[in-house]
Amino acid sequence: MLQFPIDCLNDIIEYLEDESNTLYSCLLVNRSWCKISVRIYWRYIRNLSTLIACLPNDSKEILYNNGISISTSKTPVFNYASFCKYLEVRKVIKDIEHFLRIQDISVQNLNDITIIVLQEIFKLLMCQTSSLRELRYTLTNLTSITFTSYPGARECLKNLSTLSCSSNIHPEFFYKLSKICQTSIHTLSIILNELISNGLADLISSLQNLRHLKVYQHKYGVDLTDINTLISKFPNSLITFSIYRGMECFFKAVIPLSFIARFTNLQELVFIFSSNESYEGFNKLQYVVFPQLQNLKFYVECPENELLIKFLENNGKKLKEFYVKSNDNSLNLAIIKFCPNLRNLTIRIEDNELEILETILISCKYLESIRIFGYKYYNKKGLTEIIMKYSSNIKLFL
Repeated sequence: MLQFPIDCLNDIIEYLEDESNTLYSCLLVNRSWCKISVRIYWRYIRNLSTLIACLPNDSKEILYNNGISISTSKTPVFNYASFCKYLEVRKVIKDIEHFLRIQDISVQNLNDITIIVLQEIFKLLMCQTSSLRELRYTLTNLTSITFTSYPGARECLKNLSTLSCSSNIHPEFFYKLSKICQTSIHTLSIILNELISNGLADLISSLQNLRHLKVYQHKYGVDLTDINTLISKFPNSLITFSIYRGMECFFKAVIPLSFIARFTNLQELVFIFSSNESYEGFNKLQYVVFPQLQNLKFYVECPENELLIKFLENNGKKLKEFYVKSNDNSLNLAIIKFCPNLRNLTIRIEDNELEILETILISCKYLESIRIFGYKYYNKKGLTEIIMKYSSNIKLFL
């Protein structure tokens, strides 16, 4: 069998981080492959029972005293908890509940016992995980445990780079992170719920290297004062900003889009709005110039065409990627006029507007790919011929 140098083998297996089935196969090749693969495979918690088997004896005793039986016939080969780099709290809770149902824990006691198991798992991870990279902590009725105070939490979380969280998690969680992760967190995703925790603004204020921000707003009754306080803390260091707003959002308490004007370093701006009414405030944003903006995406709905065309007039020249589903002819003409340097374009063109497509291909000389919505109405052969006529290197997606 061909023997790879250890460093070479490690580099190869690193590329398989997102291929769980292939990684698992690597575990079974031989001892050397297993030692390298297991560290990568277990960056995600793969098996709750295995993790529970890694608990210290005092934690196992706590579980046993609460009616949870743990198999002690096998000692874990590795300290799997030490390999963990990605923690999704909601998934851990779901796995614990499944584990307890198998043990016939009564429904009346399920929440209480789940909290006990969750506490011991958190203690293990905070103590044994040397450097967590990504934490997803969205609210459930069981997530009031502020594990950031557990022994070892500072060492575990000091290099945390990506955080996804609900806005109404206990303030203590945010306060602790604001002391630990000032320079490490560069990507933040916030789900705005009815309540915005006092500690969230403190955390955002503390983040010195925040570069990527996503905000999800889809609940009723968010207080405008809390929203304004929160967005005033977002730093100008952002290079990407995405905002999602659902249909059920209460439009009198939405994030005012005009605040985006502060992010003068933005390279990517993404809107995921389910109705064009959600773009209240874009009338001010249309006049703002973002000198570094390269990617602009409007998923689902986009602003009124007049506003968007004015925005393209101010920001289209440097755009490399533009995504929009509007089929307005005036918008397509604005792309031709204001966006000559596009590399990737997603648009909707009607069957009788193929001449517009030709003009786009002539004007946007650097296009590498184009995605067209509404393809079922097209003469696909004719469409392909148009693409090939102007550039055989452009990738066409229908």
